[in-house]
Amino acid sequence: MSKKKGDEFELLKKIKEISDYKYALDESSIVAITDQKGIINHVNDNFCKISKYSREELLGKDHRIINSGYHKKEFVKNLWRTIAQGKIWKGELKNRAKDGTIYWVDTTIVPFLDSNGKPYQYVSIRYDITERKIAEEELLKKIKEISDYKYALDESSIVAITDQKGIITHVNDNFCEISKYSREELLGQDHKIINSSYHSASFIKELWQTIAKGKVWKGELKNKAKDGTAYWVDTTIVPFLNEHGKPYQYVAIRSDISERKKGEEKIAKMLINTEYQNKQLVDFCNIVSHNLRAPLVNISILLDYMESCDDLDEKNEVLHKIQPVINHLSGLLDELVESLQVRQDTDIESTSIDLNETTRKILNGFEGQIQMYNAKINCDFNEINTISYPQLYIDSILTNLISNALKYKSPNRNITIDIKTQVDPDGTILSISDNGLGIDLEMHKHNMFKIRKVFHKHPDAKGFGLFMTKTQVEAMGGKIWIESIPDKGSTFYILFKSQIT
Repeated sequence: MSKKKGDEFELLKKIKEISDYKYALDESSIVAITDQKGIINHVNDNFCKISKYSREELLGKDHRIINSGYHKKEFVKNLWRTIAQGKIWKGELKNRAKDGTIYWVDTTIVPFLDSNGKPYQYVSIRYDITERKIAEEELLKKIKEISDYKYALDESSIVAITDQKGIITHVNDNFCEISKYSREELLGQDHKIINSSYHSASFIKELWQTIAKGKVWKGELKNKAKDGTAYWVDTTIVPFLNEHGKPYQYVAIRSDISERKKGEEKIAKMLINTEYQNKQLVDFCNIVSHNLRAPLVNISILLDYMESCDDLDEKNEVLHKIQPVINHLSGLLDELVESLQVRQDTDIESTSIDLNETTRKILNGFEGQIQMYNAKINCDFNEINTISYPQLYIDSILTNLISNALKYKSPNRNITIDIKTQVDPDGTILSISDNGLGIDLEMHKHNMFKIRKVFHKHPDAKGFGLFMTKTQVEAMGGKIWIESIPDKGSTFYILFKSQIT
């Protein structure tokens, strides 16, 4: 082969190779060629396809035809400055197609230089990256959205993050503010640092078992701040799971409900107080109802006796005895009225009580029974005579125990009742002894003071007096007990603490 033929063959080979490169470029890329002023003089099919302009619409125009207005003037200026200096420019461009839709292209602009090193045309090779950019924009939008959520959460809530072992790795400002610990004091600690010891071990165990299983836990927690003050938080603990479904960290989101809990506690106390006041009112009614019976019985006895009297002087003597009983009955009614007028936010007020005078007043109410049974009453208040307790309770206690001593008398002997006080290391003891039927303590020791408990057959036995007496004694902080022997009699002891003077 001659040298000429050989040169032609090599030239054709080069042309073929360049043609193949151009074909590959046209097939894979978006290609445009402009002159040194930016006027388009060539576009390939891919350019027309993505821009939705025909070749005829593009040729003779510059790239402003597809300008989206997205990029700033300085950005475009820098692009042209680079390629005008004969340098290659690479970057991402956001363009607008003929129908107004946006598309992104990864772009390389290559200046072609003349013999003087000046650009005479520019070849732009682009790749469609619209889907990637949309995905990136969506990702950025999501990140922005998440960032906004985090900001909103940090502003509105108390947030802490711990690892799977419960070690604190993050706290926000609100956590520091409510706990009164600095961030440095909290990081690396677990939540024991704010444990108030209010919740039981089983409560905490159930919390950890729930989140360790990857389940969300919700509840209310009482915590303790650095200065010792307690605060309540409504808490949601969310486990973050790894690819194996195991928690690798926990995010605790709390809101301060201390004021709400204070309100709830106040309401609860009000309800308890109301319940207590209602019970107290019922007790008052039961006390007076029970204690009215004795004076009424005595009035009935004295009236029956008066009817059987033929002598006018004897009838007048009975009437004289009825008057103190009526006075006692009137006093009981007055106490009921006063008790009902006690303000709801206060207990029954204590008053200084003269035991000798009070006992005499109570005994006047039993005048008829004392006379009928020829009962002997002995009072000894020489050691202690004055106490400071609610008058209603003391009257009720004496009335109940004296009434029982008269009611459950022995058929074999006249009634003797001894009432006295004595000093005790723990306070003062009031004792009321009788020689009546007595009680079998072995049989009844565990239910002596139960409601409606009766020990003897008697038409007036209701089983309410001893229960009420014990309730009143304990309401005053005292203690009551009994010594008794069947058919020998009983002694009731009441220990009054500190308030006896």
